[in-house]
Amino acid sequence: MGFFYITVRGTITAIDSNLNYSSMNKQQALHQILTFGPQRDSAFSVYVNADIEPNEAPFEVNHQHLIMVLEKYLADEIDADDIEQWANLIDFRSDIDGSSIDGYLYALANPEMMGDGENKTNILRMLAVLTRN
Repeated sequence: MGFFYITVRGTITAIDSNLNYSSMNKQQALHQILTFGPQRDSAFSVYVNADIEPNEAPFEVNHQHLIMVLEKYLADEIDADDIEQWANLIDFRSDIDGSSIDGYLYALANPEMMGDGENKTNILRMLAVLTRN
């Protein structure tokens, strides 16, 4: 499916071949991508076509984002590959700040270090630590 783009004052409107419209700026696109939101597919298109601003503050990924993603995994809304790619995206992008969850990102990006076949158990342990309090 192809997309056409219209940019007006920092907001990109993506129009797919079925003439479905999706308007969002780069921060909104990142939110859709990092939360596995309903407009995630068009958000990727917006994100890769957005201009890079030199003084732009990075999108901060925090414990709440992590908890939401882990819960989506446990609910089978996303799979282990999605979580691994999510962690790698955050880790490798300079416009995304995941420093508050670095240790978790490392574990999620390297599932072989968490033990084969025990992914759900490990995710439950992570959630227990994150939601304690």
